[in-house]
Amino acid sequence: MFGWRLLSSLLLWGLVIALVALRYTNGVFLLIAVTGLAAQREFYLSQIAAGRTVFLKTGLLAGALLYGATFFSVVSPYGHLPETFTGEAILVLLVILGALTRRVFDAKIEGAAVAMALTLFGFFYVPYLLNYATKILFCVPGGAGIPLLAYAVAITKFTDVGAYVAGSLFGRHKLSPLISPKKTWEGLVGGVAMALLTSVGLVHLFPHALGRLAGSHAWVLGLLLAGVSVIGDLGESVVKRDAHVKDSGKFLPGIGGALDLVDSLLFSLPVFYGYLILTGRV
Repeated sequence: MFGWRLLSSLLLWGLVIALVALRYTNGVFLLIAVTGLAAQREFYLSQIAAGRTVFLKTGLLAGALLYGATFFSVVSPYGHLPETFTGEAILVLLVILGALTRRVFDAKIEGAAVAMALTLFGFFYVPYLLNYATKILFCVPGGAGIPLLAYAVAITKFTDVGAYVAGSLFGRHKLSPLISPKKTWEGLVGGVAMALLTSVGLVHLFPHALGRLAGSHAWVLGLLLAGVSVIGDLGESVVKRDAHVKDSGKFLPGIGGALDLVDSLLFSLPVFYGYLILTGRV
């Protein structure tokens, strides 16, 4: 198991580093979309395994169209659409109408509201939130958004690493025994400390790419992203426990599902994007 985990981690990070180094924005976008759709599918399948009804194809179609609409809005050869347009409102309507239409033709009433709610929740929980990665990617022209996205992902993932190491070595007091018995307050402190080191360190090492985040911004973002990434991790634990599954899937051998891979990013990336916009960093 450890061998598969190590191999998967090396291959994944190797791919990410190559895309970042080459500033290949289209490749990064494709990775976001594929991973996001896989994670959304895993969420729906976990609900189906728990005996609930969801409209899997409708939800996945809306998710794919959301990524495509955002991509089209910034790279269209026919002229850029307004920056605020990503088609979210239209696609939310598509999910609702698609789910309603499906129920009409199925001629089923029982469980209709739950099925529509779960389908819509899956759309918001995964593609809608992960789509902020696409927005960060294209928020600065010329591939300059890639370092910003890599920065946010690095802080989020190193928060996990710091929490795991500190929790394994010093963990005594449970953070949330009911939701995630292995997580501890000591691990949380270690995760926040690692996030701060990562944030300040990256800004110092790459001043040209991340200079807009220098000074107090690096410290604030380290704390902020660490906090919301932990919430995202715990949020997925709630979803998995409710569906009675240990891992969301087998997207990467030794690591688990795509949803396990992006759970903390679903919260940290929207917060990071909001911070960039509100503070005028982009």
